[in-house]
Amino acid sequence: MMRNALFYSFGTPQDAKKCVRPSPKTAIRQQNITPHCHLVDVRECRESRQGKTERETRLMSTSFHDAPPLGERYDVGGGRRIYLHHAGTGTPAVVIEAGAGQFGLDYLNIFELCAKRTTCVLYDRAGSGWSDPVDGSRAAREIVTDLHNVLGLAGIEGPYLLVGHSGGGLLVRAFAQHFPDDVVGLVLIDPATEHMPRPLQEGAEAVVLAMLEELRRNPNILREWYPVLYAQWEKLPQEIRDPLIARHRDRAIVGFRELQNTPRIQEEVANGPILPDVPLIVLTGMQIDPEPGGSDEEKHAVNQIKLTEHTALVNSVPQGEHRVLQDAGHHLYAQRPEVVQAAVFSILDRVAKRSRHR
Repeated sequence: MMRNALFYSFGTPQDAKKCVRPSPKTAIRQQNITPHCHLVDVRECRESRQGKTERETRLMSTSFHDAPPLGERYDVGGGRRIYLHHAGTGTPAVVIEAGAGQFGLDYLNIFELCAKRTTCVLYDRAGSGWSDPVDGSRAAREIVTDLHNVLGLAGIEGPYLLVGHSGGGLLVRAFAQHFPDDVVGLVLIDPATEHMPRPLQEGAEAVVLAMLEELRRNPNILREWYPVLYAQWEKLPQEIRDPLIARHRDRAIVGFRELQNTPRIQEEVANGPILPDVPLIVLTGMQIDPEPGGSDEEKHAVNQIKLTEHTALVNSVPQGEHRVLQDAGHHLYAQRPEVVQAAVFSILDRVAKRSRHR
């Protein structure tokens, strides 16, 4: 979630081209942090600067115990549970890592496509979706260790083909850095990179608070703010769609907090070990997204930065491949799921061919 907060956090188109930080006043005036911080009491967001509030604690201790519509939760130690859902058979298993503020079930469409051929897994990071909360920010190593552990608890053996969207692209690379022998390939869907500008600039919290206040006045505006995602949600069966949307509303602050933590993840990935020599496919969506926040000129400028970053990432590894889509944007997994499926299957084909020649 929070697409423009991740890629459009610039004060002006010139700032975007130069990758410089805008002043707080400019950030607030431009409203460049798109309203992708889900429904939440404004007080919760404001008080989050002082740590976990009583309201937040109550939300975490109650709503997180609601049963997920699919899958189950696994105890990863310390009484914490991580949500995971899997289907299909075969190896290597495909594991989907959601973008910042998004949940595993948001990717149910590509999950079902990949599960037609092999085992496919989606899950929620600690503190998001149907997984139990944790205190404070987390290191990339902690996040990917949770994933590694819950895969083992669920009986999903490696190696894995990792699929990461947006901020999840950083995390699957961190997984590959820490568990290189357990990874056979990476598919990165419009990923964030370690060299992109900080996702939240000074003044961002004030902008988020203003947008959340608007959400309080008009909850129906959520549909206007998330046109691509809402269209995707509406395709889901009601028994999945309704609790998923409700969960997003309950966990509104998650995306904002994950973006606050992104610079830490970026630094870890930048300073981490080199990636294993496995196929890596980057999918870049160049279409101007319909979400509000920033002019088309600003979005175009940021897309050019994104294209440059993605090209550099592909060129930094021996088996990199870049697939650029002009007819899809940041949520290209929702707009062009068959493209994601094709990328995944392409790597599965390479893995199978390599296995036959051993």
